[in-house]
Amino acid sequence: MTTSRRGFLGAALAAAAATFSRPFAARGQTTPTPTPPRTPAASPTPAPPDPKAEALAKLARERYGKFLSEEELTMLDERCAGIERRSQRLRAVRLNNADEPAAEFRAGRL
Repeated sequence: MTTSRRGFLGAALAAAAATFSRPFAARGQTTPTPTPPRTPAASPTPAPPDPKAEALAKLARERYGKFLSEEELTMLDERCAGIERRSQRLRAVRLNNADEPAAEFRAGRL
């Protein structure tokens, strides 16, 4: 018995429609219960500023500060601090000589 693509797609859509036409209880699911409202958590204390991040932000402010608004300058400071935090995490990972890069090759049709 051979099945065409159209026949398979029609059968799949019919099965999906039949599944979703039944009520939740018939599908073995229950209606979601409302969760109680959460109380706001205390805000975390900010980390002490990193001198490297401050130097990077100062350099960026000197170079591009005249083109940025005050709001954009605060975003620039936050991003410079984020860059420095990520670079510290990357430097903390120690690799052995036998560690190879994680590369995935996929041959695809053009």
